[in-house]
Amino acid sequence: MPELPDVEVYRHYVNSTSLHQTIEKVEIFSADILENISRREFRKHVEMRKFESTDRHGKYLFVRLSEDGCVVFHFGMTGLLEYFKDSHSKPKYSRVLFTFDNSYHLAFVMPRKLGKLALIEDPSLFVKDRGLGADPLDRNFTLEEFKHALTGTKSTLKSALMNQKCIAGIGNIYSDEILFQARLNPRTKAGQLSEQSIKELYHAMKKVLKKSIENQADPNQMPRNYLIAHRKKGGACPACGEDLIVEKISGRTSYHCPECQR
Repeated sequence: MPELPDVEVYRHYVNSTSLHQTIEKVEIFSADILENISRREFRKHVEMRKFESTDRHGKYLFVRLSEDGCVVFHFGMTGLLEYFKDSHSKPKYSRVLFTFDNSYHLAFVMPRKLGKLALIEDPSLFVKDRGLGADPLDRNFTLEEFKHALTGTKSTLKSALMNQKCIAGIGNIYSDEILFQARLNPRTKAGQLSEQSIKELYHAMKKVLKKSIENQADPNQMPRNYLIAHRKKGGACPACGEDLIVEKISGRTSYHCPECQR
C-alpha cells in the first residue's frame, strides 16, 4: 500500500511532469473511484484548467487547479501515476486519464479499485473533516505534539503509528521500519514509553520517512541496516542476524527482531 514516502514521490513526479499544462480532456474509465461527484461534473471542473501546484498530507495528494478547486488523489492499496505520450501505450488498469495540450497524458493507475479521486476547495478543511492527524514531516509537528498524539492512546506502538487520526501517513511497512530503527517492540503500549524512548521514536520516524523519500520509496535502494528489504518469510535481522518474528498485530502482518526490539 502506498504510504507517505510513496505519495511524496508521486507529488514530486506530478511537479516534474504535469504542471502548468492545459488539461484538454479527462477520461474516466471507472466512475466508482470518484468520490461525491459525477463523471460529468468532474470533467466540467477539470477540463481546460491546469494543474498549478501540489501538496500532500499523510497519504493524500492534493493537486491545485488553476482558477479554483483541488483534485485529491488517494492511492488505496495499489494506486500509482504514470506520465506518457503514446496514447496506444495507456497503462493497464488506468482508471482516469488526463490528456494535456502537449499531447502527453497522466494516468491514475489502480489494479485494485480501492483508491479515490475527489474534487475539493480547501485541503486544510478536507484534512479537518477527515479527522486526520498531523503529517509527521510537517515542520510544525514538534516532539511535544508527537508525545501528545502517541500517549493519548492505549494501543500498541504499532497500532498508534498506523492510526491515521493520530499520525497521518504511516502504514504497515514504515511502522515496522520506524520501530526497528528505534529498537522498540511493536507490542509495547504507547502510553508506557519513557521520555527518552519517545524522543528516539520521534527522530527515528522522521529519519526513516525522509530516507525513503530520498531513495524514491524503493526498498532495494534503502540502507543495508534497514529492516525493509528483510521483511519476508525467512528474513533475518540486518543488525544481529536473528530470525525475524512475523506475527499479526492489529490485523496486519508485522516483522520485528526478538533481540534488537525487546
